[in-house]
Amino acid sequence: MSRGVGPGAALGRAAVLGCFLGVAAGRAALRLAVARTGRSGEPAASILGRTVAELLQALGPTYVKLGQILSVRRDVLGEDFTKHLWPLQDDLPPIPFDEVPALFRRELHLELADVVAELDEVPLASASVSSVYSGRLEDGRSIALKVRRPGIARRVAADLEVLRAGASLLERLPPLRLVPMRAAVDDFGACVERQLDFRLEATSNRRLRAALRSHPEIVIPRVIEELSSESILTMELIPGVARPRGPLDRRARGALLAALRALYAMIFVEGFFHCDLHPGNLHLLADGRAALVDFGFMGEFGAADRVRFAEFFLALARNDGTRCARIAVDMASSRSPSLDYAAFEADVVSLVARSAGKSARDFEVAAFVLGLFETQRTHGVRSTTAFTMAILSLLVFEGLAKQVYPDLDFQREARPFVLRALTLDVEAGDGPGVDDRRQDLEDADAAAG
Repeated sequence: MSRGVGPGAALGRAAVLGCFLGVAAGRAALRLAVARTGRSGEPAASILGRTVAELLQALGPTYVKLGQILSVRRDVLGEDFTKHLWPLQDDLPPIPFDEVPALFRRELHLELADVVAELDEVPLASASVSSVYSGRLEDGRSIALKVRRPGIARRVAADLEVLRAGASLLERLPPLRLVPMRAAVDDFGACVERQLDFRLEATSNRRLRAALRSHPEIVIPRVIEELSSESILTMELIPGVARPRGPLDRRARGALLAALRALYAMIFVEGFFHCDLHPGNLHLLADGRAALVDFGFMGEFGAADRVRFAEFFLALARNDGTRCARIAVDMASSRSPSLDYAAFEADVVSLVARSAGKSARDFEVAAFVLGLFETQRTHGVRSTTAFTMAILSLLVFEGLAKQVYPDLDFQREARPFVLRALTLDVEAGDGPGVDDRRQDLEDADAAAG
């Protein structure tokens, strides 16, 4: 996708970003000062969260995506902070409604009124990239109509230029020289840009519907192909959706558990997975099923990396930090020429040991991931994009689960899917490392009794 902005435009955007940050810092300081004088009972974390949410929304869709990821980490950032970020998921100001028929004419060469009998002008949801409207076609089918925000492609391109320039500068600072800031922004930018083309999302939708057809408890809306394009995605409407909030009843817990198992099937068996299962994209149905929507932010493993990630997960569950370290290095996209492997391994062994003995309630994906990333940064080991995105998908899902189902045992639920991944690899032949995987399966079966 063409970025379409030059150095002058990027510099201008950077200046605007600097102004926004300055205003936000001043606003936060003023609000905190008012709170300290006793004129406001609002906690400091709430003041900061509200200010950050306002800043991200003002800066635009690229920054809103960051806010969406942060919003599900109530366990890390606290309720007072994250409650202000929740509206960034799907409660932003909508697209002007007159853009909808104009898009139909421009991209589908159709008059909206000729194919859509009813369309509610108040959107079901409105997020950083699009607004989603409910309606009914002339043939009686109920639909969800997703429409891309006008001008967003150029806006995102400009935002990413600023972020890339900032990352390049940060990489020159001595404390951050080992942190691949520019590469991280490039990875993030590629993900955001993929979300802008709904044709790619439609392809991902079809692929996941086929991959999860053996999971009847998972619902994925069918795309109506003839009414979809680059900026328009028309899907069947799923009735009875509810965003998971607060403690869940037995049926809702079953639906959330089904969603986690589907995510594990995507990661370990299919190698193609949803990275963005925040409450705006995961809905619990009244009949106990879970509906997944919005397939713009996806990750994908090659066959070998899919199996290696399964091995990493199994080694973590077995408190085998030595093997986790070896896999992390084997899967790295780059390593420092001066890597002290013994020191790296010792740090990973310590990290895994701290995590492996915890109960389901106490084990936190977030704490382990942050520790792993910090260890990799310190030793100059950089993960592949696929490895990072798989971790991110679990991180986002855990942020939701910790709020509504704190006893959900992530490691136990992963086991059948990890073993399935290793079984598939063993059944495929006698390639390198297959004997180790056979031994993994035997050890795991013995441990299970």
